[in-house]
Amino acid sequence: MKTAEEKRKFRREQYLKNWDKERTRGRQYYKEKRDWILAKQRKYVKENPDRRKSATLKYEYGITLDDYNKMFNAQEGKCAICKKHQNELKKTLCVDHDHKTGKVRELLCMTCNTDLASVENRLEEMMNYLNKHRKDVN
Repeated sequence: MKTAEEKRKFRREQYLKNWDKERTRGRQYYKEKRDWILAKQRKYVKENPDRRKSATLKYEYGITLDDYNKMFNAQEGKCAICKKHQNELKKTLCVDHDHKTGKVRELLCMTCNTDLASVENRLEEMMNYLNKHRKDVN
């Protein structure tokens, strides 16, 4: 009797050996069932918006939907930088996090989150530039 590991290895080898056939079969299936697949996806998203958002938050940032809601309430539904309320924005507040450590910071609007990422990546060069020109003025 084969072990589970041997069975997995065998299945993987068979898949790789027949990769082109598997890919063609998958594409054909999607082509035939495209409308049904998309309708099912739309229905799931419509019926389970919190579940999808919760899964995304857990995967991307390691936080739960409850953690997000606590942050949202603590910030009174406002961006941590510009203080615009969620109602004034087209998109929901983004979870800001440190890309090096993965630590979640606060919730930001899309504009502030994008601007912060840009500045954060080039902060040292920008500070050197500003300090250089401050010396020229003084």
